[in-house]
Amino acid sequence: MKKQRVIAAIDFGTHGTGYAWTIITDKNNSARSREIFMRDKWPGYPVPYPKNLSALLLDESNEVVAWGYEARRRWAQLSGRPEGKGMRYHYAFKMSIANDPSTTAAHQVGGILTAEESKLLFSAHLREVVRAAHSEITASGFTEDQIRWCVTVPAIWTEYQKQMVREAAIEAGLPEDENRLTLALEPEAAAYYARVSGVRTANTSGRRANLMSPGSRFLVADCGGGTIDITAYRTDAKNRLEEIGRECGGRFGSEYLNQGFFESILAVRFGSFATLAYLREHSPAAVLDLIDSWEKEKLHFEGDLVDNLYLPIPASIYRLLDESTLKSLSESQGGITDSIVVAADEMRNVFEAVISNILGLVDKQIGEMRRQRRNSSGKELVILVGGFASSPYLQKRLAAHLEGVADLLVPPDPHTAVLRGAVHFTYDPQTRARRTKMSYGCNVAEPFVERVDPKDLEYLGPDGKKYCGSRFLPFVRAGQSIPVDEEVDRVLTPI
Repeated sequence: MKKQRVIAAIDFGTHGTGYAWTIITDKNNSARSREIFMRDKWPGYPVPYPKNLSALLLDESNEVVAWGYEARRRWAQLSGRPEGKGMRYHYAFKMSIANDPSTTAAHQVGGILTAEESKLLFSAHLREVVRAAHSEITASGFTEDQIRWCVTVPAIWTEYQKQMVREAAIEAGLPEDENRLTLALEPEAAAYYARVSGVRTANTSGRRANLMSPGSRFLVADCGGGTIDITAYRTDAKNRLEEIGRECGGRFGSEYLNQGFFESILAVRFGSFATLAYLREHSPAAVLDLIDSWEKEKLHFEGDLVDNLYLPIPASIYRLLDESTLKSLSESQGGITDSIVVAADEMRNVFEAVISNILGLVDKQIGEMRRQRRNSSGKELVILVGGFASSPYLQKRLAAHLEGVADLLVPPDPHTAVLRGAVHFTYDPQTRARRTKMSYGCNVAEPFVERVDPKDLEYLGPDGKKYCGSRFLPFVRAGQSIPVDEEVDRVLTPI
């Protein structure tokens, strides 16, 4: 195997996916001065942005017609036309990777998917990202077998979901060798970036926080498009990270603001979910245009809005509205039928339905951090990263909620924190210990304890002594801090 000379990371997000890479050199050995290359120009998107849309356009044979923003553009052109017959557009399908193979899950565009179908989409999209990264890196004079890869995953995902990602990555063309393909936990990757980014508090003082000094503690809230991933870390005496929080999170990302827009606003305006389903079936591209209008408004929402928002209804949707739907639209909007009118309170309610859950998760993690230091005085540090972290309203609500309890810090370009951090993590892993999600152990027979062990588990051993025939012998316990390179041994003898 040739010596690895390049580190490449892929951040596969619910809304967008990007890649970044760096060269292994003496100059780049220092994380603070490490030069990281990120692609920010994509077909179908007019302005520079570090991520392409997580979207696929497939034909009847499940072959990729287009991906990313180009898939969105092509779908808008072809939907409803004869040449688009049989084509399917999939978007935001990351969250459809189910917890186990027997379940199904839905994503925003494309309907219900089995675990295997979602894995195929994941692999197909990842294959396109890998090709683009390969092309850029090899054009710089490197070969494919000189690259060490990393793919990011939510920390709250199960081992099954993480294994699905690894298998999909290998099917997409990444190496099977675990020395050349690693998975990085998204909030942990963000922590790597925050430590070297010169992060400042999100208030008027703009105080710089030193996250690399021994003993420093901080909470990472990775707020993306699909999931909210939260955990906490401490820097040890050797400047390595130790996980001190129990990771928690949920499906409270920014895509669920879109879901709230559908359920709380569009369904009410058009009179029913059945009408919405009809519009999505007969004019899917126009519905996506309406979502785009909403997306642009939600990006800049700060919470102090007083006037109504007006989202123009595309002509192809308007032509599909029957008399009763137009009546419902008119009655709910004071006679206006050419736009979706969103009141300021409605906008706030959509945000609060998601953000209230985020605040609860942050409180839970801060409580865990305080218990560990026995409720001693002092503020905690909360680092807000991810695509949703750019929301002015989320920043404002979180800062107000944490006042007097913790300082809120937002690193530069929070939407790239996980991607950049994954490069740092893969280049030079500095995580000393993580906390286990579950207890691990095995079943053993141990001396029977009267009035403690159940009688039906009593077992007479060959030595004539009584044993409990089913005891759990833990190797590690849930929540225990385990060094990343530690092996736990137990010596057991068959009886």
